Amino acid sequence: MYLWAREKGGYSSNKARQTAEQMTHESVQSIAIIRHGAIGDLVVMRPLIVELREIFPNAKLTLSLVGHYQYGAPVDLVDNVHVVYKKMEGRKTSFFERLKQMKSLGEHDIIMDLADDALSMWTMMLNKAKLKMGFPHRNYRKFLFDIVLERSDFVLETENMLHFASVFGARGKHPLQYAFPVYEREQAEPYLCYFTSASTQHKCWPKGHFIELVRMMSRCFPELKHVIMDGVKEDEKVDDMVQALSNCPNVYKQGLLGVEEVYGFLGKATMVIANDTGVRNMAIAVNTPTVGIFFATGAFRYWPRDGLHEAVFTLNATVPEVDSVFDHCLGHMNKIYS
Repeated sequence: MYLWAREKGGYSSNKARQTAEQMTHESVQSIAIIRHGAIGDLVVMRPLIVELREIFPNAKLTLSLVGHYQYGAPVDLVDNVHVVYKKMEGRKTSFFERLKQMKSLGEHDIIMDLADDALSMWTMMLNKAKLKMGFPHRNYRKFLFDIVLERSDFVLETENMLHFASVFGARGKHPLQYAFPVYEREQAEPYLCYFTSASTQHKCWPKGHFIELVRMMSRCFPELKHVIMDGVKEDEKVDDMVQALSNCPNVYKQGLLGVEEVYGFLGKATMVIANDTGVRNMAIAVNTPTVGIFFATGAFRYWPRDGLHEAVFTLNATVPEVDSVFDHCLGHMNKIYS
């Protein structure tokens, strides 16, 4: 089996190349993928799993997660799920409990660390593998891997992850394949979807800005329903926004949906307008056009350049004005549905 990580953008040790020469794609029996993060981080890894399934046809895939980040994990695409819990039954787990949990990942042909945090480092170190892979930001961690990949903030995160399969010769599929059903756009009562929350408050576009944007969009597209989605937390509820827009008859609230319902709801939407958040990544995964609003995080890492998605940001990473977001939404609607 040839390793393509030899020059720029990736590195494989002599030991790794010698080990790989004794392996074939068909002989790989088990792969563990360590991934820690919220729902958006878990959604964007789905194309990698699809690719690994194809290039390693006999491999059992294990996904390693942390207990508080399991919502929306791609468990439907893997054979086993391994979880490390920082808390159990309302109490913080001890060092020895976590150590046991980390070691329970077991031995694999290949371990891929897509998390690059302290927990993933220890999980990777405490378990054996013929090949260990990662894209560490911290230089000293590079010595813990047999195959090191570079990660760029100017490349779509999903593409960065696909490099883990490209090392073994995988071509990658474009458009990206997330292994979700194909949803048809709602025709009888088409709707635009707005999600105003994010994983942290500093990534949230001001609520007043969103209210004004929905007001402008509802007037510009009176034939569409304009649906504002509730978030999970109490401060992510949107009743006050809907009340502020009570004079707009085509503005509605969508109550909290289960993860499976969310995909269908987003998949049938005409377009989704959101912050840099998991809901936007879910919409991308089901092939729904999106407009993302960026100012607290870099847009390039989370912006598919396939024509279906737009990103609004300023050159100086300041909070975009309402008129700017509206113009981008209007232009994107005209481009997509002209």
